[in-house]
Amino acid sequence: MAQQPPAPPAPAAPAAPAPGAGKINLDKGRVSLQKNQTVSLVKGGRPLLSQVKMGLGWEPAFRGKDIDLDASVIAYGPQRNHIDSCYFGKLKILKGAIKHSGDNLTGEGGGDDEVIVVDLGALPQEVTGLVFTVNSFSGQKFTEVAKAYCRLIDGATGEELVRFDLTNAEAQTGVMMAKLVRQFTGEWDMTAMGDFVKSRTVRGMVKPAAQAL
Repeated sequence: MAQQPPAPPAPAAPAAPAPGAGKINLDKGRVSLQKNQTVSLVKGGRPLLSQVKMGLGWEPAFRGKDIDLDASVIAYGPQRNHIDSCYFGKLKILKGAIKHSGDNLTGEGGGDDEVIVVDLGALPQEVTGLVFTVNSFSGQKFTEVAKAYCRLIDGATGEELVRFDLTNAEAQTGVMMAKLVRQFTGEWDMTAMGDFVKSRTVRGMVKPAAQAL
């Protein structure tokens, strides 16, 4: 008796789009990112923004407690090589293309606690990636922090363009909040990260952030 030919394999179900699949742009205005989503910093097909501000904010989760967190940005070259870091101990890097607002010791009050200004147009060509991090120098864990977020602001207009609210805290002392990556076209993409690291200083973030680029 002739053997039946094997049944053809069932067509694979279409893969569910991964979180952040498909690139978002700023055409429809402000974008609220989920973890691992990426937004292209372009509007109407035009490269947008020569200057951006990354505002980082947080509140103590428990009343009466100060939270001293430190926002930083780490600059990398095309081989994920560390070029420089901008933080409370070094408020200006790359000839002023990146500037830090200074250290906020409490997290009290509304609005951004620390702001990092990035002049994308003035960054040297060798800078292809920026990773924005927050560390707890005093050793408090992110489980003691409420409402941590980062938001990208148009430096020219003050308009909030992109926001990422950190929803899942881990009992760690460092978090990579977001990254900006220069594309071959010269445009920049921003990706929400929300990845926790055991590190109280920006120095300890350099290697994990390079691996995350």
